[in-house]
Amino acid sequence: MPRDPNVPLEVFIAFPKTLTDDTAKEQVRKMWLYGNDKQIVAMELMFKDKLEAVFRPIGLHIDWKNLILGTYMPSGLSVIIPNSLLPEFGSTTEERIENLNDYLYIKFTKQENTLIAETVVPLRGKVSEDIAKEILEESHYTPLELILVGLGYKPCNQTKRLFLPRLLTWFKGYDGKPMHIAQFTLPETAKTTFGIQSEYVWNYRYIPEPPTLARLILDARSGILGEVFLRNGIVFDEFDKWTIDTPDRRMTFDSILTGMEQGKWERGVSAMGVRAPDVTRLIPILFFGNLGDMSKMYGATIFCTRAWFTEVYSRRLTHDVRALADRIAVIDGCFREIRIMDYLSGTVLPHSVIRGIISNLQKDVKPCNVSNLKGRLKRHADNVYAIMKALQMNVDSQTCDAIVGGTYEWDKTIPEETIKKIDFVPQRE
Repeated sequence: MPRDPNVPLEVFIAFPKTLTDDTAKEQVRKMWLYGNDKQIVAMELMFKDKLEAVFRPIGLHIDWKNLILGTYMPSGLSVIIPNSLLPEFGSTTEERIENLNDYLYIKFTKQENTLIAETVVPLRGKVSEDIAKEILEESHYTPLELILVGLGYKPCNQTKRLFLPRLLTWFKGYDGKPMHIAQFTLPETAKTTFGIQSEYVWNYRYIPEPPTLARLILDARSGILGEVFLRNGIVFDEFDKWTIDTPDRRMTFDSILTGMEQGKWERGVSAMGVRAPDVTRLIPILFFGNLGDMSKMYGATIFCTRAWFTEVYSRRLTHDVRALADRIAVIDGCFREIRIMDYLSGTVLPHSVIRGIISNLQKDVKPCNVSNLKGRLKRHADNVYAIMKALQMNVDSQTCDAIVGGTYEWDKTIPEETIKKIDFVPQRE
């Protein structure tokens, strides 16, 4: 299996020759650099009229008046895609937009000051439902264990405890609503890795910093749509370092609240008259962060991660976060030290098979009405119950109510003799 820290494994898999041919691997590596490194591609264009690139677009430019379609590379270039190539992206507008926002291979030429695509091949990942169904039926692993094995981890109590909450974002509730999750852990628990894996498997976007309105919804200067219109989910890392001490960040925070529940992502009209699309985009959001001040409450008060989250972040952000907490289905605090490097298996399943496993399981997420909670929390609990049943887990409605309410201690699913609880009490010298 080819390895290169600068090139995603999924890109190599899209070009099968790279699995056995070092020359092909080097060609793909250069194409990835041309699509993502501004300095390298600029210097190459000084001396070459044709280049090939592989990249995931950071935006689309669709000019219906002049019938011009363009894609923006992470390397800063804009390439015009001739309308004659549109059939390569699918038979419907929705399918074409999906493919244009995912990984692309482009061969383009330099014509004066314009870059024109000659060949465009969408590299959007396939979904191998048939293979996945066969694996699900014949494997001795449970569905959750299969997913963990597919991601490259040992299917043990530690990895199940760590990954089950975050994997909920890969499913939809029986009502079609996305599952928003927050998880706070100690370092070295594969938060960043999971965010990047979600990018390759489901076209999510991993964002390790507080977002701006321009990046998240719409760049008012250029008219380029933000991540919520280009991606199928968002992973916010380092949430414990967020601040909302400026008007722009406050507006971004409020926009996130509206988008999470109603799927409406709005910002003010720009000076050029550009407005964000008035379309519904209900996408899952996963908040990651370090435990921070939540660790001080562990063992000092009654266990309730939802209450701890509201207390800690209302104080830290100097803003009431109860509305945010209400939209999050599960707020998880992992107080056990689980160093993920100790649980790597060294084997993975192709992403197409992982997609197939999730797609097959999603069909088994059935409507239910079992929760005793009220309001949004009842909806969350019913959806958690439905998803866990689809994962063939032995769970009851009371447990799901506790998971959503924040009183369920996930850490207790790990036997005490296998791992020690972190001691947060300062020691006297």
